[in-house]
Amino acid sequence: MLDRLVADAAVRERTDPGHSRVRLELERVRRTLRDCRAHGVAEVRDQVASGLDQANPAMQETLKAAGLREPAQLGTDPAMIAWREATILCALGRTEEAVVHLERAARVLRERCAYGMEGEVEFLLWELVRGDRATGDLDAALRHAELAEAAFRKADSKDGLRRVLTVLAVDTALPTGRSDGRSDFYLDRLAEVDAGHGAWFRSYARASRLLLSAADEAAEALRWCMDSVHLLSDDAGTQTHWRNECARKLAEIDPSTPVGEASSTSASDQFLAALRTWNAQAGDDVVADRLHQAVRLAEEDRRHIRSAATQRGLSASLGMIYLVAAAAAQRAGRPVEALDILERNTSRSLLGLLTTNRLWADAEPPPTSMSTVYKHQTVRYLSPSASSAGTGGAQQQLETSLHRLRRALSDDDEHVLTTALPPYPRFEPASSAALAARLTQDEIVLVYAPIGGIYSITCDGADRVASFDVQAVERLCAEYYRFATSPESHDDHSRLAAVSAAIVAACVDPVRTAVADRRRVVVVPSGALWTVPLAALEPSPLSAGHAVSYVPSLSTLLAVLEQPRHRRRVERFVGAGDPDGSLPYAAAELVRAAAGFYDRSVHSGSGIDVAALLADLPEADVVHFACHGITFDNHPDLSALHLSGTGGDRRLLWAPDLVRLRLRARLVVLAACHSGLSRALPGNEYAGLPGVLLAAGAKAVVGPLWQVDDQVTATLMEHFYIGLAQAGPAAALHHAQEAVRSRPETAHPYYWAAFQPFGLP
Repeated sequence: MLDRLVADAAVRERTDPGHSRVRLELERVRRTLRDCRAHGVAEVRDQVASGLDQANPAMQETLKAAGLREPAQLGTDPAMIAWREATILCALGRTEEAVVHLERAARVLRERCAYGMEGEVEFLLWELVRGDRATGDLDAALRHAELAEAAFRKADSKDGLRRVLTVLAVDTALPTGRSDGRSDFYLDRLAEVDAGHGAWFRSYARASRLLLSAADEAAEALRWCMDSVHLLSDDAGTQTHWRNECARKLAEIDPSTPVGEASSTSASDQFLAALRTWNAQAGDDVVADRLHQAVRLAEEDRRHIRSAATQRGLSASLGMIYLVAAAAAQRAGRPVEALDILERNTSRSLLGLLTTNRLWADAEPPPTSMSTVYKHQTVRYLSPSASSAGTGGAQQQLETSLHRLRRALSDDDEHVLTTALPPYPRFEPASSAALAARLTQDEIVLVYAPIGGIYSITCDGADRVASFDVQAVERLCAEYYRFATSPESHDDHSRLAAVSAAIVAACVDPVRTAVADRRRVVVVPSGALWTVPLAALEPSPLSAGHAVSYVPSLSTLLAVLEQPRHRRRVERFVGAGDPDGSLPYAAAELVRAAAGFYDRSVHSGSGIDVAALLADLPEADVVHFACHGITFDNHPDLSALHLSGTGGDRRLLWAPDLVRLRLRARLVVLAACHSGLSRALPGNEYAGLPGVLLAAGAKAVVGPLWQVDDQVTATLMEHFYIGLAQAGPAAALHHAQEAVRSRPETAHPYYWAAFQPFGLP
C-alpha cells in the first residue's frame, strides 16, 4: 500500500509541485518500515530508544568515521542527519537539494577532522554533480573529487584513494575537462597506491586522447584494456562495466565491435546507442526510438532541477542529444515534434530564473551569505582591469572575484530553493500547441532553430516554413557586427550593405509570405542571429511593416503572455542615470522621458539613493536606466548596471539582483551601452539583461546590442517616448530609429540599429 502511495505521489508531483513534500515524508516512512521488516519492530524501537550495541564492530567503525563517541549521537548529529536526508532526496531524484545537504555534512565532518566520512561525502558529491556520463558540471565535480582525495589521504584510506584517484585521472583526461596535464599527475599517484590500476587507466586515458588523432594506436590500447580488466577487480560486474566502456570507444573506430546493451537509465548511453544504430543503417524507427528514449531520460534528470546555473550546464552537455533528436524528427516529416524537442533545450536556464524569481519574493539571503562581500571586491578590481586591456594581475584578480561572486550568488539561490515551503513554483518547457492557444489572429512567432530550420507558430498551429544555412549565416552575422560597430570605417559602407542584404535574403525573405497578414511578429533567434538587428536590416526591413520583438525562448514568451495585463490609467515612471557625470546627455534624457508621465520618480547624479530606487522598481509601470552597462566575457550571467558612486565605491545593480525583484513594468528601457547585449552560450542558452528582466516580470524591454553614443541615444529616446504615447514599444522604436537614420551624420547603423525590443512587441 505504501509503495502505491509513493508512486501516486510521484505522479501527482509532475502536475502539482506541492506533492513533493508529501512524497518525501512517505519515503521516510517507507524506509523506516523497510528497517522494521528487515530487523523486527522491537529491534528498531530499541535502536531508536537507546542506540546500537556499543560492541558492534560495524557500529564502532561508523562512529569512528563520523568522529562520534556514542551511538545515540547518530540520530542527533547534524552531519548524519544531513547525510540521511541527502540519501532520501537522491532516491527521489532531487539532486540539487541532496547536494546542499551533503555539502553541509562535509563542512561539519571537516571541522571535527572526521576525514574518512568527509571523503565519502565528497566522493558522493562528485558523483551527483558530475551527473550522467559527464552531463553535469565537470569542473565543479572535480573540485569535490579533489577534496575527497585530500580527505582520504588524511584518513590513510587506500580504498578511498584508489576510487577517487581513478575518477580524477579519467575526468581530467576528458576533452571537456582540464587539459593541463593533471591526468598524468593523478595517474602517477594512482600507480603509487595500486600499480595494476595505474597501468590500466594510463592505457585507457592514452586511448581516449588518441581516439581522433591516431585511431590505430587508440584501438591497440583499448584492446589491451579489454583483455586486462582483471587488473581492476575480481568482481564480474566491475570487469563488465569497464570492458563495455572500452568497447563503446572502440566502436567509434571499428563499428563491428560488439557493445553491451545501453543502460536504460542513461540519456548519454541511449544517445550513443542511437548513433551506433544510425551508422549501422538500422531502420529510422529504431533510431527514433533510441533518440526518444534519450530525450525522455534527459528530461527526467532535469525535471527536479530548479537552479538556472545547473540547467545552463546541462543545456551545454546534453545539447547534442536534443539537436540530433530534433533533426531526426524533422527528417521524418514531424516538424511540430522537432520544434518541441528543440524548445526543451532552448534557454532552459531562464525557466530556473522564473522559479528563483518567485521564491525570492518571500525570502532573504542566508546570514552566511558572502555575495555582498564579493560584489564589493569585484568593483574594487574593476577599474584597474579596465586599463590593463584584459591582461595582467588585475584582470586575474577580477576573474577570481567574479568566480567567487558567482559561487556565492549560487549558494544564496540554493539556500532559497531548498528552504522554501510548498507549493513550489515550477515552469516547464512550453509546447508549440500551448503557445499557439495564447496567440491572436494577427500574431506570429518565428523560431530560427540551430538545426537550420525556420518554424512559425500562429493561433492555427506550428509548421516549418523555410530553412537557412547556419554556418553561412554565422559568418555573415560576424561580418555585419564588425562593420556596424565601426562607424569610422567609411570605406566599408558598401560591404555593410551587401552583408545586410545577404542576411535578409537568407533569413527574412523566406518568411515574408508567412508574416504577410500578421501585425505582430515575435522572433526566437539562435546563435549568431542574437548579435544582429534582424528586423531592422536593409533592404525592406521587416520592422517597417510589422511590430517585431525578440524573446529567448517560447517558454519565456508564454510566461510573459500568462502574466496579468493591468494597465493603470495613471502610470508610474521610474528613471535612474548619470551617477558619475560621465554621460552628459543622460540627465536631460531622463527628464524628457519622464515628462510624459504624471506619476514619476527620477534618480540622477552622484547622490542616488540606491535603496530608494530599488524600492521604487516593483511598482513602476515604465522603468528607464540611462547609465553605463557592464558585461564580462567569461561571466555573461553577471552583467550589471552602474547606479551610483565612482571608482572603487561604485554601486552596481547585478543581473542576479534583478532576478530577486518582482517587477510589474510593462516596459523597461536600458539606455546603457552593452546592457542589452545578447549572447548565445553553448546549448542554445541565452545570456543578457533583457532575458533576466523578462524573468523578473517585465513584459517588454528595450536595450542595445553594442556600445551606443550618449548624445544620439538621448535623441533616439526623445523620439521613442513620443511614439510610445500612441504605439507599442516595437513600433515606437522603429519610428525613433527612422528619425535618427534620416539625418546624414547618424545614418550609419552604429547610431540607430543597436536598440532592440524584447518581450511583447
